[in-house]
Amino acid sequence: MDLSEKQFSRLNKKSIGYLEKLQHKYSQEFGDFISKAELMSLIVRYARERDDNSSFQTKKE
Repeated sequence: MDLSEKQFSRLNKKSIGYLEKLQHKYSQEFGDFISKAELMSLIVRYARERDDNSSFQTKKE
């Protein structure tokens, strides 16, 4: 997922602040830098997988 500056400008200040906090936590936890675009990509992928898994479980029941 390639996020442009235009797409980041659509985020509100609270969301950007939260993203920066997550970016900082990631750096502390893993000792490596992650860009906001990479972090957003991980968040989106995780959310999609979570949604897919929850819909699969719902169909299974």
